[in-house]
Amino acid sequence: MTKEELQKYIEDRVKETADEYIAAQLKEQIQDALGKFTPSKEEEEVNKAAKEKKFKSFGEFLTAVYNYRQGGQHDERLVYVDSSGKIASPPESKTMTEGTDSAGGFLVFEEYKNQIFQIGLEKAIVRANGAMIIPMSSDTINIPRVEDTSHASSVFGGVVAYWEGETSTMTASEPKWGNCKLTAHQLAGYTKASNALLADAAIGLESFIRRAFGEAWAYYEDVAFISGLGGGEPLGILNAPCTITVTRQANNKVYYNDLVNMWSRLLPSSQSRAIWLLNPEVLPELMKMGAGNAAQASGHNLVWINRDQGAAKSIPGTIFGRPFFVTEKMSALGSEGDIGVFDFGYYLIGDRQTLTIDASTHVYFTTNCTAWRFVLRVDGQPWLASPITPRNGSNTLSPFVTLSSTS
Repeated sequence: MTKEELQKYIEDRVKETADEYIAAQLKEQIQDALGKFTPSKEEEEVNKAAKEKKFKSFGEFLTAVYNYRQGGQHDERLVYVDSSGKIASPPESKTMTEGTDSAGGFLVFEEYKNQIFQIGLEKAIVRANGAMIIPMSSDTINIPRVEDTSHASSVFGGVVAYWEGETSTMTASEPKWGNCKLTAHQLAGYTKASNALLADAAIGLESFIRRAFGEAWAYYEDVAFISGLGGGEPLGILNAPCTITVTRQANNKVYYNDLVNMWSRLLPSSQSRAIWLLNPEVLPELMKMGAGNAAQASGHNLVWINRDQGAAKSIPGTIFGRPFFVTEKMSALGSEGDIGVFDFGYYLIGDRQTLTIDASTHVYFTTNCTAWRFVLRVDGQPWLASPITPRNGSNTLSPFVTLSSTS
């Protein structure tokens, strides 16, 4: 190993250690912040009610909700939660359940909620691939983060170190901590189901609602986590200030050089955790991809699949050793964000309200159907405030890298 190679090896190891230290410090600060939170009074009431009142099955719970809405048959086991997450007290319950509180609903107890969420997780991308889940005991929670924007003269947001003897005066410094504020936003989903599904102990309705709401929850969350604008919804990765956009080689194309350039801008510590997301329209670009900027024409040397592979075998499941997912939630081919490589370990998800479900027998009265609604509250945004400028080199780095819309 030459002196230059040794120097490069040392610098690479130091940089990887620095990136891992940032993640470790962020995790430590988050755990410390969470340890200071205690359940709110409303949350304690919800938890107590869930333990005291039991249904034999999720189907029995749905039947109780339907019977109440359809004929006013009150079931003592039903717990009504208003839009702020507060349980309606007995004097208020009649008013609250007559529809004046449009964002309220009946509490779905933990075991049934988990059944719905488990189905959702089977379809979810961001939640299921390393995002940091933060329980929220209030409408907002502040998570500390290192304001680490450049390693040119310091690391970890302001730490400077000196070799003894290099200078007689050492300047005191400490990491600069910023604030990542999560604010719960309401996600409501609606569907309709035939009243015939209530037959046979509501087994059919239970199966339908569990799958329909579970998959819808995962779908709309992922859309927001990937491309949300912030404000009244989560801030998606494609619109986050810390996301790096690499200029593509040619309009409406994805070349091998594009993948290489994107990978080179990924934070080194993220290279062992990141996954690729791409729109279905990008898949043909990969399957016909040639080296460099080679045109997609017959006879060129394919780099992603074996020339002798043909169509008999499945396509590779990785790009540069990391798995990829084909999803319509990414932008169309030629638009910014049609393909990206992301480390979701740098994405925070705040879960606020327990799941509630409600029903209306009036909306689809003439078709003998019932409208069902679920409501939950959630937020999400990246940890970092901006890309990181490395100590050596001019290209910034980030755990989130996408491709531009134009060349």
